[in-house]
Amino acid sequence: MLKLDDSPPRIIHKVALAHFKDGKIMVVRDNKNVEVFILPGGKIEEGETDIECLKREVQEELSVDVKPGSEKFLHAFIGPAHGKEGVKLDIRLYQADFIGEPAPTQEIVEIDYFDSSTDERKISEIGRTQILPWLKKHGYIN
Repeated sequence: MLKLDDSPPRIIHKVALAHFKDGKIMVVRDNKNVEVFILPGGKIEEGETDIECLKREVQEELSVDVKPGSEKFLHAFIGPAHGKEGVKLDIRLYQADFIGEPAPTQEIVEIDYFDSSTDERKISEIGRTQILPWLKKHGYIN
């Protein structure tokens, strides 16, 4: 007999970077999800603030430092985690500038910039259904 699992979904708390250039937002393909682009960022570690997480993840993924004082909270999004059945993401999106030019690291395969006209198949579900539409509606991207 098949029993349906009615337990609540697991939630992963993350911080993401919103860095804009020419009406587009920076996105990355990491070595775990090479089929889709996501925003730079990652899981908040125990005892870590959002800003501490943002700074750590930007350094780990893009080899640059967040410019002190440039961090600005934009919005929080909750939606399905890409490729993880029954898992939801709680993403806190921060706009920030950085010092230097970003470059891929061992974690990142590619860096690009997308706007709302980008092929939807290239973007994670939460990015496609929530984040990019919100950014366009509020004038951050074209």
